[in-house]
Amino acid sequence: MKKIFLLLFSIFLSDISNAQGKSFDVRLLSKFSEIELIQMEKNNSETLKYWNFFAANAFQIIALPSQKSNAHEIRGQVKIIDLNNVNIFDMKLYPLPKDYQYYRIEESNKLLVIFSEEQLKTKYSKQIK
Repeated sequence: MKKIFLLLFSIFLSDISNAQGKSFDVRLLSKFSEIELIQMEKNNSETLKYWNFFAANAFQIIALPSQKSNAHEIRGQVKIIDLNNVNIFDMKLYPLPKDYQYYRIEESNKLLVIFSEEQLKTKYSKQIK
């Protein structure tokens, strides 16, 4: 159920960005300049589509499972002020090739999960079919 909500929310955010005359997710401005994004749209729109997908789908926020509360897989803590407006670029978090990453969200019982590059590419391939 949460996955469906996150997907719908991501689509909503993308629609808002597009409605404002921009064809890119505004979170990408934390990684690229606006000029780079405009050039990417003109010269390589497929790459921009992937980065838009990436900004919205590279992570998931889940309830912190009790068995993971002190698990060694948790890489650290992150501070997220608005759980509905997460920008992993601002946090300098990027997917690893094959491994998921887990971060406890400060002052909450939530976990930020960063998907692997492999998982993201699989999800993206399914979306564009």
